[in-house]
Amino acid sequence: MKLFYIFLIACLGLCQISCEKSKEEKTQEQIPIQEKINTENPAPNFTMQSSEGNAISLSQFKGKVVLIDFWATWCPPCVKSIPEVKNLWKKYKDKGLVILGVSLDKDLQAWHTYIKNNDMNWYQVADGKFWENEAAILYGVESIPNVCIIDQKGNIVAQGLNPMGQSEEIENTLLTLLENK
Repeated sequence: MKLFYIFLIACLGLCQISCEKSKEEKTQEQIPIQEKINTENPAPNFTMQSSEGNAISLSQFKGKVVLIDFWATWCPPCVKSIPEVKNLWKKYKDKGLVILGVSLDKDLQAWHTYIKNNDMNWYQVADGKFWENEAAILYGVESIPNVCIIDQKGNIVAQGLNPMGQSEEIENTLLTLLENK
């Protein structure tokens, strides 16, 4: 019976749908930031190093539909959601969709290897700062995976979406934006 409870607890841990900041990591200063980051507001710009070592800024994609995917290699739900993001990439990259993966990984070598080994061929950036990631703070991200969608004008149209449970909502939003070029 004891083994059953251990097994049950392990399964429940694997079935989680997001990885969250601990209470100690959540900061009070993020609350006002999150209130400013609402749909239909301009998306805050950020610049980070790509997996190839180039500086990538969100602003360089103005005029495109952008899906920002906050994730990390150490987050089981993030890893589990990668096929969903990869499917969106394959379906809509030729229609103008830009996907910008923002990793909260500390170990940038592991992140780089993971991207390469899993054919994650869309834009990927990271700063190695874990939950103190510049973009994660700007966007008030407190759990991952976490998707934000930005329209062609550079405005946030959806945020805080999880590719695991809200893939249909994400895809419908993308379709609407990509059809209204």
